[in-house]
Amino acid sequence: MSGKQLSVIIPVYNVEKYIAKCLRSIVEEGAQALEAVEVIVVDDGSTDKSGRIADAFARKHPCVRVIHQENTGVAAARNAGIRSACGAWLYFVDSDDWLEKGGVRAICEETAKAPDADVLFMEAYQNVGRKQSGWVHFDADTDMADRESITKLQCGVLYAPLWRRTKNDPMAAPWDKVYRRDFLMENHLQFCAHLKVLDDMVFNFEVMGAARNVACRKIRPYHYRRFVAESITNTYKPDRVLQDREVWRYLLSLDAWGGNDALQKALMCRIVKSFSICCRLCFFHADHRRSLREKIRYVERVMGSEPYRTAFGTVRLSDLEWKLKIVALAGRMRSGRAMYLLHVAWESAKKLKNLRG
Repeated sequence: MSGKQLSVIIPVYNVEKYIAKCLRSIVEEGAQALEAVEVIVVDDGSTDKSGRIADAFARKHPCVRVIHQENTGVAAARNAGIRSACGAWLYFVDSDDWLEKGGVRAICEETAKAPDADVLFMEAYQNVGRKQSGWVHFDADTDMADRESITKLQCGVLYAPLWRRTKNDPMAAPWDKVYRRDFLMENHLQFCAHLKVLDDMVFNFEVMGAARNVACRKIRPYHYRRFVAESITNTYKPDRVLQDREVWRYLLSLDAWGGNDALQKALMCRIVKSFSICCRLCFFHADHRRSLREKIRYVERVMGSEPYRTAFGTVRLSDLEWKLKIVALAGRMRSGRAMYLLHVAWESAKKLKNLRG
């Protein structure tokens, strides 16, 4: 498959309920649109029917090929796709999401118009059940070739409100961007397979650090399926603090921080946000079987350790969303009890909102 314009890379693991819709949304673009496209499905050791469903699509559609490998995680699966790709541009799609009708064609058209771009930034739809909303990153199409503008995007990858205060639409995912393959290869950019969380954020942070030309386009080819109750993002993560620490350790080892106050500010915001997520997924999760007293002591130990102590002590409250302002204040007081009461209040408000539907 030489000379392709676009390689669509789809990591797959136990998504038999969703993978067919994902692949159909791509291959039903039509033969003419798909002449310039290859679809690389990386079956990351699925134990359900996901791999067989992908194989069936590959037998029927010449543009689809499947890589089967042992389970090594989504970052390693995406890297396998990068190594196998031959398209001029790379696009990462999650296997439980899908593309808008005409989405592949729109991406190919926009990348053809931006041959000098290292990255093409787009927008997306968010789907929660039957509800759909648009994620907005830009006011208009624009091209960025100055370090100041691209650094602002890089800050947004760490903490989205620093990019666009009126919206908190995440910017760390890979599926609202297309990457020029030669740019990734020249800069030795890939996903950090040793990180268990936030590897996509780290990847895009490094991408934006190396990029010299970024095209931003107001096209919306992607549908992000947001799960609520059953999502893996809501399950108990007893090691989440340790996993986050690996992320901070790796980020702080990079040469991005010297004298760059904007990036340092964004990192402090991100650490506070991740601490708040730990309250939900780790510290106070219902499956965490320690006593409340032990949980509160654990929270206070983490608050007093690095990099959390520095983040709580130096983050500017004006940079944070209102919920995180309260988290930061509780962190400055190192009050595990206050953090617990905040968690209870937010979870109760969330349940009430879901009941009202």
